[in-house]
Amino acid sequence: MKKRISTTYLCYVALMVALSTILSYFPEIPLAFFAPWLKLDFSFVPMLLIGFSFGPGASILALVITNIVHLLGSTTGGVGELANTFVGAAYLLPPTLIYVRRRNKKAAIIGTAIGALLMVAIAMLTNKYLLVPALLGEKIASFDMTGYLVAGVLPFNLVKGFMNSLITFLLYKHLSRFIKEINRKEYARTGNRNS
Repeated sequence: MKKRISTTYLCYVALMVALSTILSYFPEIPLAFFAPWLKLDFSFVPMLLIGFSFGPGASILALVITNIVHLLGSTTGGVGELANTFVGAAYLLPPTLIYVRRRNKKAAIIGTAIGALLMVAIAMLTNKYLLVPALLGEKIASFDMTGYLVAGVLPFNLVKGFMNSLITFLLYKHLSRFIKEINRKEYARTGNRNS
């Protein structure tokens, strides 16, 4: 049983972490001209797919590894990656925790909606208290924080949450069949079944 889980788990997680890392760089679509660090990417899609397949621990592992790798090309001195880790955890944990208990489409949709709303809240907090102060320094005194949060951070994260969720739902059914087929072949070879 352990061998079957580790083989499937390691291969799938490694592939998805690599994909998350690539997607954290390309495509990066700037959505707010006044805040160039707000860039839409789809790196949460593989992380959410991992979470639906193997649970919340796998998705958080992918999130942490992706942000560590992203540090190599960081333009924010690591602050952006730290903020992204908080925001990503807020987005990934609710749907993966809920889906582990009830593996159906309704649970996934409810969990993802909760995750997207929690992501918006955490993004507003990390931008206000972590990201913007670190990036602007003394210029923050003349910065319209409320306008930035309401007109920039809030809609940006709603769009990001919606787009990452939509793509995940479009892909998951196909990938879940693939995972089940891998598991079936491994069971036929070893006689071990995942409980």
